Amino acid sequence: MRRLFVVVTLLALSSAVAVGQRTPAAEKPGPQKSGFYSYFDLSAEFETGVGIVQRFTCTTGQATQPAVYAGNVLIDCDGEVPHNETTIAVNPVNPNHAVGGYHSYQLLPRGATLLAHVIGTTSVTFDGGQTWREVVPPITPYQFTGDPAVAFDSTGRVYFANIADHEGPGGSFTAPSVIVTTSDDGGVSYSNPVTVARGQTAVNRGADPLTVFQDKEYIAADPYAASPYRDRVYVTWTSFEERFVGSTPFARSPIRVSFSDDGQRWSSPREISGFNPACAVQFGGGPATECDENQDSVPAIAPTGKVYVAFENFNTPAENQYMVVSSGNGGSSWGAPVRVDAVFDINYPVNISGRSTLTGCQFRVNAAGNIAADPSDPTGNTVYLVWADNRNGTVSATNTDVRLARSSDGGVTWTVHVIDGSPNDQFYPWVAVAPDGRVDVGYMDRSYSSGQTVCKYGFTLTRLTFDALGNITASVRQRVDTGLSHADQSRWFSGLTSGNGLFIGDYNAVAVGADGRTWSLWTDQRNVVANPPSPSRNHGQHAVGTISP
Repeated sequence: MRRLFVVVTLLALSSAVAVGQRTPAAEKPGPQKSGFYSYFDLSAEFETGVGIVQRFTCTTGQATQPAVYAGNVLIDCDGEVPHNETTIAVNPVNPNHAVGGYHSYQLLPRGATLLAHVIGTTSVTFDGGQTWREVVPPITPYQFTGDPAVAFDSTGRVYFANIADHEGPGGSFTAPSVIVTTSDDGGVSYSNPVTVARGQTAVNRGADPLTVFQDKEYIAADPYAASPYRDRVYVTWTSFEERFVGSTPFARSPIRVSFSDDGQRWSSPREISGFNPACAVQFGGGPATECDENQDSVPAIAPTGKVYVAFENFNTPAENQYMVVSSGNGGSSWGAPVRVDAVFDINYPVNISGRSTLTGCQFRVNAAGNIAADPSDPTGNTVYLVWADNRNGTVSATNTDVRLARSSDGGVTWTVHVIDGSPNDQFYPWVAVAPDGRVDVGYMDRSYSSGQTVCKYGFTLTRLTFDALGNITASVRQRVDTGLSHADQSRWFSGLTSGNGLFIGDYNAVAVGADGRTWSLWTDQRNVVANPPSPSRNHGQHAVGTISP
């Protein structure tokens, strides 16, 4: 999640204003914290007399879900509160067993105010996605969690990572920590969380002048029998660090990693974003060529146990760039970052919150995707990276495309392909690789609606095969949603925008099981809610997916 500083104000106001997009600021933006508000005032978002939605464990599935989701699967159980920012993983030894994760929002009264708490939540299926059981892992001693990420090791143990925090001023995440919970019964119940990396604020930092905001973690587990580090689990994240020297602030956001062999004991966090001549601009006064302005890291593991971490870097004079680092010894040491390609993500329109968005929309958007290793390559050298950028669009007419980079030499060199250059915007991509080497890329897609004057999207899965030279030999593009999402008629996060929602999450999820089936999970806004605040704000927000044979 990236930080949205104005949500409390927007959601607390009952009056609506005309939706407008502004041109970007003249200066180049750096990496932004995700840390979406841990709680916010929803009093004005509800009709009089609304009930309070309680958190609970429940079961849903294709047999009982609303007809509007026919052909897809609704995996959350809450009919009223929103759900967004999805993650999914499939048990490597049981392809019918999967765990999905997403944000849920607990609605709580505080005097005359109705507050919404964000909580990382899971759903588990043991029957190939026919039925799902929603489970809320414990978060004590924290109050809020977000940025969910899930992984399985080779034994079927589930790891669920989040950022976690206590209630801060105005409802914000102030100094989130990175936490991991584990499940040894496949995702039916979870352990208490273990803190992997702790945040620091002016309240708890003591004599240390450093403020640390741990953000945007992701997790991967090593399931491979040939790996000397089998079942080792890796978590990466961004450490937003701010220190005041006199009256001059020093700020940086390096990528860090920690690993564990049991989910209970974790290695000391290690900075891995390193140095590269491509990191030519130092915004915080750091050493020359230091890559210390980063966000959106994701780890991936190859069959040899080699670990790759991709992240977006902002130490550039203009367009940003994607970097990849790797470790061949279980995370004990890391190579220097390799530049993959430029990322065109500063030429977007800006929404009323000051964040990048798409033409006709108000939800914030970023370029980030993920990295995935090819399980069919015994050398561990074939990896894929996806992201979305607007190099073929403009501020006034975005045309965001999904790009895929492939490396067959362990991340040393990369070849870039445009996966989907369809009209309108394709965004929030995620890549997964099947056991036979097939490459699956899922993403939100606006090409199914008429033009970009309305903010609606579907979900596309594109499947690709490559030859030994890295050429695409087949590409099959398939729309997998069965109903358009109406982000411009959002029940949620739209108090000041006449229904054009401000938040749909910061990523989606795609995973492939041992049987080659592809599991996709996204934030869906097709359903019309009961008793909406207004006709222009009548579409809910849920975690919806599909399983493709």
